[in-house]
Amino acid sequence: MTKLVSIRKSFVWSLLLCVVLGLAACHADPDDAAGQAQELSDAVRREYALGNLARLYGKALSDAKSDRNAPAVKAFADATQEQLVKTYIEHPEDNRNGEAILSLLYEMRDARTLPALLKALEWRTEVNEEHAITAARTLAVIDVPADKKGEIVKKLSEALERVTGKRPVDNRMRIEFITTLGVLNDPASLEALTKVALRQSEEQNFLINNLAVQQIAKLADPGSVGAMIEALYLFDPSNPGNRLTKTAPLALVRIGKPALEPLLKVVKGEDPKALALSKQWIEAIRQRAPQAAEQMTPAGEMKKEAARTLGLLGFREAIDPLIALTGDADKGVALGAAVALVSINRADSDTARIRDVIIKTYNAQEKMQRMQLLRALQHLFDPGAQDFLMTVAKTPEEELPDIRVIALNAYSMLANKAEALAAQKFIAGDNTPYKANFEQQNKTLLDAAIECDTDQACWTKKLSDKDVNVARKAAYMLARTGRGKPDVITTLVGKLDDPREELRGDALYALDFVAVNGSPEGVKKIAELEKVEKGRAIWAHIEELAQPTAARLGARSK
Repeated sequence: MTKLVSIRKSFVWSLLLCVVLGLAACHADPDDAAGQAQELSDAVRREYALGNLARLYGKALSDAKSDRNAPAVKAFADATQEQLVKTYIEHPEDNRNGEAILSLLYEMRDARTLPALLKALEWRTEVNEEHAITAARTLAVIDVPADKKGEIVKKLSEALERVTGKRPVDNRMRIEFITTLGVLNDPASLEALTKVALRQSEEQNFLINNLAVQQIAKLADPGSVGAMIEALYLFDPSNPGNRLTKTAPLALVRIGKPALEPLLKVVKGEDPKALALSKQWIEAIRQRAPQAAEQMTPAGEMKKEAARTLGLLGFREAIDPLIALTGDADKGVALGAAVALVSINRADSDTARIRDVIIKTYNAQEKMQRMQLLRALQHLFDPGAQDFLMTVAKTPEEELPDIRVIALNAYSMLANKAEALAAQKFIAGDNTPYKANFEQQNKTLLDAAIECDTDQACWTKKLSDKDVNVARKAAYMLARTGRGKPDVITTLVGKLDDPREELRGDALYALDFVAVNGSPEGVKKIAELEKVEKGRAIWAHIEELAQPTAARLGARSK
């Protein structure tokens, strides 16, 4: 009996083994990429085959140390891409496996899979939004053939225009479509991006407007000037404090000279749309902060943004209009125009009148605003401002003593040996409670000035000083003594990646002043920093200064 049971068990196991072997003979080896790709046509085997393909590609890529051009990785793509595309297009009903196919295509990044990626952009509500998102991400990382770019931009633009809701997935689609259009950087995307950038709707998060303007900035298309001037005055309907006053000016600065005349028309009051939007903004502010709105006028708010953007553009033709604005009855307009003058790529013959108008504006401003103008004078890199700064430092001031501290620090940043000795003498004779503050802030600056005076080689060495304040002063002194000199430009570019944030800022200011005819090396370095550091705190803190500086340096190089 026991022997019979044993025979029966053996028969059962043999039968099972035969069945397994028979089935195996009908299907591809799990490690055969081409065979597994063929099994995608079988709805029953599709999920299993995709799992194997994902595993095989992951191993091939890992073995090749992420080199997608390695022979084994390319062989996998050659053997599978056609069937992956065919399966995705022919089986739109298989939503789950369709997403798995797109995930694999994202990893493969093969331009031959474009038909599937473009098909995925034809998204349907509550069906395959995730497909469109994955497809857009993939299109952003593959090497798009030049003759296909127009078709891709058209598909992305159509997909973007169809997004009208405010679901989380709607905003995710917007972000991916807009970002990919920016990566493609094709003028054909301007119309779609502009519609999104200028849309004021509670259905669209205002961060999306900002993202669209960032992509328009990359295009630097003169055709977008009107839209970007409108964007200067756009605001978030749900929170009017949110505006595009960082990204829209950058777009105009990157466009360069074509933006100059339209902005000058705004300053002259010849842009009715800008004025109307300024009025709408004030009314939106009034609903939340009536007292703040009472201090605003549409013309004044319009001029402030235009003046600031003219300063960022930096063209010499804006000097006279900005000087005229410093006489505006609105003190905020006058202040903004005076500060904007500092960024102009001026000729030496312009310096005295710019200095004089900043000092005149200083005398007409309230005390809190005066501190801002002292820092503006510091960034003018003008030895002719030293007497005024010392006068302010010496003038007794009980209500706002910080003005004296700021003035002496600005003076010390720009001081040569003779001026440093004068500052030391002043500090030694000072008998106010601020003497200790004067000494603490300026001792190392003045000692360095006495050592180096106007010796560029000495200041070049000091630029790497361990004391960040001495290094910062070196940047100012190189600006004061080295305008237009190629070796000074190269030295300052070399400090744009310094880990000390304060020094980076001063090196950017100095480089902008010194590089009269632009600096391709500076533009390249700033672009490299953005690529490496985007998302990190140091780039977030410096970006608002670095990006317009790069745009101005690039415009002057042309």
